Amino acid sequence: RCTQLKELVEENTNALHALKKADEPAPVGNYSQRKEEEEKLLLRLSQQLQKLLLVLDQDHVAKNYPGDEEHQKGPHAEEGNEEEEESEDEESEEEDTEEDEEKLLDDPNVRECVAVGNFDAQQEGDLTFVKGEVLLILDKKADGWWVAENSRGERGLVPRTYLAVGVPKEEEESQEESEEHIEVVDETADGTEIKKRTDSHWSAVRAIVENDTVEVLTTTGAVPAGFRPSMLFQLLEEGEEFRASYYLQPKLTPSQLAFKDLVWNSERNTIHPRPTRVSLLVTLCSCKMIPLPGTGVRVLSRHVRLCLFDGSRVLSNIHTVRATWLPKNPQTWTFSPRVMGILPSLLDGDCFVRSNSLSSDIGILFELGITY
Repeated sequence: RCTQLKELVEENTNALHALKKADEPAPVGNYSQRKEEEEKLLLRLSQQLQKLLLVLDQDHVAKNYPGDEEHQKGPHAEEGNEEEEESEDEESEEEDTEEDEEKLLDDPNVRECVAVGNFDAQQEGDLTFVKGEVLLILDKKADGWWVAENSRGERGLVPRTYLAVGVPKEEEESQEESEEHIEVVDETADGTEIKKRTDSHWSAVRAIVENDTVEVLTTTGAVPAGFRPSMLFQLLEEGEEFRASYYLQPKLTPSQLAFKDLVWNSERNTIHPRPTRVSLLVTLCSCKMIPLPGTGVRVLSRHVRLCLFDGSRVLSNIHTVRATWLPKNPQTWTFSPRVMGILPSLLDGDCFVRSNSLSSDIGILFELGITY
């Protein structure tokens, strides 16, 4: 029964990793925090079931090998007990080794660490590294994100669970032995990475799961070539900075004494907006020759996200418009005219995009996306 429950917990954990905010039937507040709490609960249940399994196994062994039967069975029973004791000793030694490695990793005097996996920066200030790269730890913060420096002098935040203690140079006997040691550390860390993952690194875990899913689907042909995780959707999820409400709300000047984009008209005793320098009206009609996803993917939505872009930065709010399509011509997406009534703005082709940037390289970025 414990084994069945543990399998159910693992299935729920895998389903939780694959779950995305867009899959929810209704809006959910604090989605990431709630998902993180559910993962901690499942992890706690899995650990409790694992401990219970070990206790039940020990009770089962004690019942099958009572004292009087041991004397009757002779050396065979003794050999069985010795093997069990050896396996238990090996497990305890492995646990002690893992605890020692964790303590050594947290030692403030240990500065050089080896990356046990690839990590791509999730936001500004993170440091990208690859498996096997040696990093110099400059500051070990309590939240698990440490300040590190690579061999090229680049600095940034790295997750603690992606690191393992390297071998000091004075203890290396030869270059071959050091390489073999690093390989052993990598294998050990790969085996324990999921178990030792802390909740403070949930964003890194989520990114790895999503990237791995896209890679697997791309390999099997389910995702068309050239598709990747949406960058504009990620920006929308991170905060309010790229939403229309952020740009429509009046802003105050640095002195907090006047509005930044509104001017007081003393003659009419009212306010009026500042004149717009550039006003451009764009009508999105259709998109053609869109690659078809594989048969193994059920497409939930087809949409286009657009914003002002200077080649490196998003300069305005991000607007999402859902596309319509016909089964007889699935490679062509069309867009509805202006929607009236109480229908959601997601179906409306009209949008308001605003920016105060003075850059001369401003263009419109269109990102075609599918939700599956």
